[in-house]
Amino acid sequence: MKLYSLQLVEKMCRGNQEQVSRMVEVFVEQIMESINEIEAAYIEKDFIRIVRLSHKIKPTLTYFGTDELAEEFLLTEDLLSNEITAPEVDAKVASLKLVAQEVVRQMKNDFNITNT
Repeated sequence: MKLYSLQLVEKMCRGNQEQVSRMVEVFVEQIMESINEIEAAYIEKDFIRIVRLSHKIKPTLTYFGTDELAEEFLLTEDLLSNEITAPEVDAKVASLKLVAQEVVRQMKNDFNITNT
């Protein structure tokens, strides 16, 4: 099952596949960077930073049609809004990372990206 859709990106790029590919490469790089930052902030119990990072990345998730990943972000953000650490939150942060890694894996495979 494909975890992303490039309909909006293709529309924004007016079908220019080279531009679509560049945008996918940037997304792949930035999403894993963001996930790693969220994970680090969670370890540091910096919930404000997590919310800030989530708000920053959510619009991008919409552009790339990553609905499942966007849902994971929302669920994680909801749990963290209580500023607690619990096994449920640990699992949600881990789930967020797993879904992001799968989206990235699919994009890298579909676009033959090897350098990120």
